Amino acid sequence: MKNSTQKTDIYQEITDRIITALESGTAPWLKPWSNPEGNLGLPCNAVSGRFYQGVNILLLWIAADENGYQQSKWITARAANKLGGYVRKGEKATIVASYCPIEREKCDDEGNPILDEEGNPEMEQFAVLKRYPVFNIEQCEGLPSNLFNTEIDSASNDEMKRYHIYADIRKIIDGMSLNVEMKPSPQAFYQPTADRIVIPEMKQFDSEQGFYSVLLHEMTHATGHISRLNREGVASGKSKFGNKIYAFEELIAEMGGAFLCAHLGFNQVPQNAAYIQSWLKILKEDNRAILKASGFARKACEYMLETLDVQKQYEHYYPEAA
Repeated sequence: MKNSTQKTDIYQEITDRIITALESGTAPWLKPWSNPEGNLGLPCNAVSGRFYQGVNILLLWIAADENGYQQSKWITARAANKLGGYVRKGEKATIVASYCPIEREKCDDEGNPILDEEGNPEMEQFAVLKRYPVFNIEQCEGLPSNLFNTEIDSASNDEMKRYHIYADIRKIIDGMSLNVEMKPSPQAFYQPTADRIVIPEMKQFDSEQGFYSVLLHEMTHATGHISRLNREGVASGKSKFGNKIYAFEELIAEMGGAFLCAHLGFNQVPQNAAYIQSWLKILKEDNRAILKASGFARKACEYMLETLDVQKQYEHYYPEAA
């Protein structure tokens, strides 16, 4: 019973953090880009370099924005001590969630083990959500200096970076076999029945980056097509403007687009503040919705990055086709 209560509490704790951010008028996945001085990439573990996933990205982005952290690396107090450093006295931890896989015997309604054809107990797997505290490396003293990112991109490097980002986006589109139509239009949208994206012309946007970041949002929708990830909000035909399925799919696309923007190196993402009230309604009715949505967003982002990786491998072996 204790485990069940703890799990419910952390779901509510995470949801409350996201709701607070939304009620302030800004979606948490936009927080890192709302302040030019807070242009952060994906948060990662300072020791292993592994990126955080799903809802933990949002929780760490929120904490970074609230505290003005310029570094995107996070560490546990124990790990900081192992590196010869320590967390400064009085610093407050940011709570993130960890999925702990558990395996146990399957039982029937009466509590008896269910056996397979060979008489062995059948096993079932599930995960328990646990909280653990982390600190931004700016909250620490005595850590190795090489953990801190002090690199500043020059104008030429920045231009080259944008070139590679835009090239990668085009490769993802090719890898998804996705039809993108650019034409004079008052809005951008993805049409599942035709599996196509319609997007306004580049000149209708304030910047190239604005164009591509909106395109990534629509591409995230496209990952839900029946031929790809087969997501309900895209593939079921039940998504209608204003209903919960529609709002939930927009939530997935918002986060998936933001995650991909950060992976590719953008410093802004499209803002769809019009949906905030719909998202608040969903989160207040279901305290697991944000974890579900961020999980779908993570899968969408991974799908597109895997597609990009496949395209790059193809070009490596068949350069004449690139």
